[in-house]
Amino acid sequence: MDDTFYIIYKITNNINGKIYIGAHITKDINDSYMGSGIALNRSKKKYGTENFTKEILHIFNNEKDMWCKEFEIVNEDFCKRKDTYNIRTGGIGGWNHWNGSNVHKQSSSKGGKTSSKKLNERIALEKANNTEWWQNWHMKVIKTNKTKNNNSWLNISEEEAQRRRKQKSLDSAGIKNSQFGKYWISNILTKEIKRITMDDIIPDGWVRGKKGHAPTKLWVNNGVKEKYVLIEKHEEFISKGYIRGRLPKSMPQYNSVKVEV
Repeated sequence: MDDTFYIIYKITNNINGKIYIGAHITKDINDSYMGSGIALNRSKKKYGTENFTKEILHIFNNEKDMWCKEFEIVNEDFCKRKDTYNIRTGGIGGWNHWNGSNVHKQSSSKGGKTSSKKLNERIALEKANNTEWWQNWHMKVIKTNKTKNNNSWLNISEEEAQRRRKQKSLDSAGIKNSQFGKYWISNILTKEIKRITMDDIIPDGWVRGKKGHAPTKLWVNNGVKEKYVLIEKHEEFISKGYIRGRLPKSMPQYNSVKVEV
């Protein structure tokens, strides 16, 4: 026996009275699903989910009737209303949230493809009739593409390209760079990685870098020059007055481009 419920639900904002109508497939009619519309989700973050209530309007025993009912209720006039969160008409093609099942991801992907197909069919129909909707949509596409082309690096001079590259470099240099003054370390045994500052001490069991293996070489310096030597030979250099580590001028924070902030 199939215990799947195909429902049409209404979510109400108890503070401002705005509503959202949606379709939902579930094994548990009393589940905690509270809709997934973009505008609705933003409002839930603003007011808190606890200030929204859910009401089941219709229950069907098949998916087709559910989508037909949503298409009937959530039409263009409904989406234009000021008291609704729905921004697109209803019907098959949206996200198919199926609680209690492992086909959520597959259903969502299928729904996206169906939605794309419906949009292409509508565009073809509106274009054939040269409707106002098609004219507005077409002008919007032209405007968007024109803006993209005008900003394209293919349409600028070499001088402008160099200026943009230099600016991008400055915008991510020094303290503006998230990597500034930091480096990655990894745990030899657990293979964990994390980032620490230059002033932090590398913990026992951790090594510099993301590879998670024990180093075979290390840096030593005598205050004037530095060398990258095998670990087994570093004591030899220590006896000659060298110390572990690199020269300050070689560290990343000294090489970064200085910018005014």
